[in-house]
Order: sequence, then C-alpha cells, then structure tokens
Amino acid sequence: MNESGYRGKRTYRLADMQPTMTSFSTVALIIAKSEANVFLDKINNEQRGVISFTLRDSKRDIANCKCWGSRACVDEYVDMLQIGDVVDIVGAKVMAIMPPNKPGTSEQQRYHPRGTLPYALVVNEGQGHLVKHSVDDAAVVQPLLQLIHLSHKPLSAVLKLSDVRCAAPGAEQRPAVYVDLLVAVATMRPVRELKRKVARLGSGLLQCLELVVIDTSYADGMVFTLWHKDWIRRARHWQPRKTILHLIDVRLSHSQFYGCPVLSHASCTLIYEQPQPQSAECQALLTFAANTPLKSFDMFAQIDVEQLPAAEHIQTQMSVRQIYARAEGELQDATSDQFTAVLYAMVSKFDIDGLATSINKKCKSCQRLIPNNRNDCDNESCLLEFSLCYTGPRFEHFFNINVHLSDQTGTLIETRLSGGVAEHLLGLKADAFQLLSERRKTELKWRFLLKYFEVKLLIRKPTAMRKDLAVIIVDMELIQLDKLIEKITVF
Repeated sequence: MNESGYRGKRTYRLADMQPTMTSFSTVALIIAKSEANVFLDKINNEQRGVISFTLRDSKRDIANCKCWGSRACVDEYVDMLQIGDVVDIVGAKVMAIMPPNKPGTSEQQRYHPRGTLPYALVVNEGQGHLVKHSVDDAAVVQPLLQLIHLSHKPLSAVLKLSDVRCAAPGAEQRPAVYVDLLVAVATMRPVRELKRKVARLGSGLLQCLELVVIDTSYADGMVFTLWHKDWIRRARHWQPRKTILHLIDVRLSHSQFYGCPVLSHASCTLIYEQPQPQSAECQALLTFAANTPLKSFDMFAQIDVEQLPAAEHIQTQMSVRQIYARAEGELQDATSDQFTAVLYAMVSKFDIDGLATSINKKCKSCQRLIPNNRNDCDNESCLLEFSLCYTGPRFEHFFNINVHLSDQTGTLIETRLSGGVAEHLLGLKADAFQLLSERRKTELKWRFLLKYFEVKLLIRKPTAMRKDLAVIIVDMELIQLDKLIEKITVF
C-alpha cells in the first residue's frame, strides 16, 4: 500500500484487492488490451462502449480491468492507452471472479487473458478512470516497464510446433484449442485491410497481419495471424530470425483456406516479446533461427529443389498407390511432413517440346520465383540491391518439368524434375535448352517418354503455405525389362 498515489488517493498493489473495495486505485503496466466493443443503449438511445485492459504490477500478479462508458470515453481510452504503458487506475470496483477449476468458466475465460488473482477491476465512467502515469516518476515507472518482457509462466513448459500440428483440430471443425508456445518470427506479410463479414457499430476496416513462426522442432513454420491493431503496430518492430515470442493461450485451429492447422491471436492471448530472463530455450531457438535461411512469406510456399536428400539413402520401394496413401490417404503419418520412396514406373508424360512451361525464373538475390512475364523480383530489398551499381542479370532460369510416372497401380501426376537434378539428367543447362531447335527438344523428350525408370523421390505433403502435394525427383535411372519384372514381382 502506498500513501502517495495519483492525485493524493491511496494506492494499492493488485495483490491487495478485496471484493469489498469500491474505490480501488493502483499503478500498473498494461500487458494486453481488447478491442473496443461499441453498442447502442436502447434505454438512453446513445452509443456506449466497453474495453478491457490486462494489468500487471509484479512478477506474480496479473488482473483484468474492464472499463465502461460513453462512446467518447471508450474511444479516448483506445487512442490514449497502449500495450506497454504504465497507467493509474483510479476509483475502480473490485469484483470476485470464479476460479478456473469451477464448471462453466472455461468459455468465459476466453474473452480475456487469464489473470493470476481471483479478482478483477471494473471502472465506470463518472466513478473512476484510467490515465497514463507520469513518465517523470522513474522510481515507479522503470520497474513496471521491465515486466513487459518477463514471462509469468515458465518457458520450459511450452509445447512444440511439431506436437501441436498433430494435436490440432481437424477439418471436421472441432472447437479450437489454446496452447503455450515459444517461437521465432521467420517472416511477415504486409498488413492487409479487410471488410468485416458482419458489420459492427463504429467499426471500420479490419486489419490483418500474417506471419510464419518456427521453433526447433518445425522449420517449415506455421501461420500466425494477428487481428489486433495494437499488436500489429508492435509487430512492425519484429525482426525475422531475431524476434522471439512467448505465446500464452494462443488459438490453434484448422484453417479451411490453408487446409491445415494455424495459429491466431485471440482475446485471451498474451504475448511476451523477447522474453526474459534469457533462458537456454531462448538461446537454442535464436541459434536455430539464425541458421535458418531468410525467406519471404511467399517463399515458404516454394519447394527448395536444391536441398535434397542423398539418392543413395533413398531405399524404400513403394507403388504409386502407396505414395498417395501415405501422403494424403489412409497411411498418413501426422508426425512427418515428408518422406522418400523408390518407384519403378514408366514415364507417361515428359512434355518439354510442347506448350507446357518447363523453364521458370528465380531471383538471383533471394531465389524467389518470378512470373515468366516479368524480369524483376518485387521484393523491396532485391530492388534496392539491384539498383546499387548492379549491371548483371537479375534472374536465372531453371528447369521445372512436370513428369507423370505410371505403374500397375496408377499414375503419379505431381512429379517435378527440377534444378540441378534436371540439368544432370538432361545433360545441359536451362539457358542452353532454350536455344535448342524443336527437333532437338523432341529427340531429348523421347530419351525418357514411355521408358521404364528406377526413380528416387522426395515427397512433401501439403502445408499451410503450400497447399499442393509436391513430388521431387532426386535421381532416376533407366531400368531394363528383366530387372523391372524382378522388382515388381518381388514387391
């Protein structure tokens, strides 16, 4: 308890709250903020609103504060008070809340972050208010500001991305679940503005920021979506591969758009940026993130055709039907996003001399795919790099040939022969291929078409950023008919 509170009022610590207090005042740090909810008061025929803040004043004590008032009052709170501000709460009423283990409280708790105390604060316009604490009061402000990075839950208790992907609700639309994670920001998309599906009083466009986050268990990353304006504003300072986030009660659900589990910020979510104290878990994640290639958001959807397993390590024989069953059907293994296989099959499509595109472009700087009708990458950092006294080509061509492989069980239509593997098998570079006559291209095609091969494949299942199955040829070798019969018979 402190006798020198705001405007001479007695101020308390959050831990001092009792349900009999009707004019409670304290100084605390805002660690979360809800969106304002504006509604029409039918009795007075005027717009009113409510907004919630999650407050913290020590390592242990966290409580929620709900503020009710006129539309103008709530709008003032929205504009004046931000996450990370130290504020004076004056004239609040203390309310007891049901403990988490009581029946019927779980859904209610999803409307705001979970506090660590059995009480919450209510501020009504005309009886109490919130205001920023004086920045000149360093003795009070500085210790509270340190709490913005101090997680109140142990970092060692988080789940892994690889685990939550397997445990996530499926496409049958089961209820979302809420989990704790320690992740690194891998990349971010530009902020988008969307129209709300359901119009809300006083609401404009909805902002959306999509990120990819990774941890040491899952370098392919998961999509993490922010809808909250304050967190989107703070996220502008996050740096790919350098920013660590401790996500508490982040929403995990199945996305119909992406066709897989995704993460999103919810009303109950707390985020600690660059969590302190620096732990072994944080250091391991920073090291892992620093050694992960820097990619744009769109590049997480691309297939790296150069980072492939060694062909001699691929030994498991499968049929076309088994490959599809393991990738998308009844033999799926949810713990792995890729697998390898040896397939004995006939090349039933190898269209390198027709209208189909077999050559693509990629940026020489970031390796991002470039549409064939363009010559420049639209990545701002690449445009800047190329504008600084760079006179060479800004893109390079590479093979990306769609191949169909057929055996007695079906046809694998997603197969790609790309990059250095294609150059090795075809015996020439992509630029040289484009200079060949149509007759020479046709001759090259018939070296493969309708012939049987032992094909070693890397199969990558669909992910959030890549909706389609990807099948990449690691190596292929012409096989004689007698050996083919032996392999198929034994198999």
